[in-house]
Amino acid sequence: IEEAAMDLGARPWKVFFLITIPMIAPSLAAGGMMSFALSLDDLVLASFVSGPGSTTLPMEVFSAVRLGVKPEINAVASLILLAVSIVTFMVWYFSRRAEASRKRAIQEAMDQTASESWQQPKKQMLEATA
Repeated sequence: IEEAAMDLGARPWKVFFLITIPMIAPSLAAGGMMSFALSLDDLVLASFVSGPGSTTLPMEVFSAVRLGVKPEINAVASLILLAVSIVTFMVWYFSRRAEASRKRAIQEAMDQTASESWQQPKKQMLEATA
């Protein structure tokens, strides 16, 4: 698709933003969510890499859970769950809307093609009788 767009005269940046990015967007989103989920799992690595006085979210959650679950931990977990739910709903909504628009455009093109194919024999018959 990219090569076809460039053969038809599209600039590389336009091809990148209008063709490449929409094609890889689901993979980018899935990779981002996966890396976020895996970053919460890397507690040992985070504890070795972080410097003195700095803390990461996994380290903070682990230290808070060791002392007992506080409402702040529940709030952080709820915010993460809410953010993932909102992003998932938005992706579902926009993909459903785009699919409905695509189906409507296909139907309109088929209707237009069908009406044109009916009009041509009528025009030919009228021209033949005239």
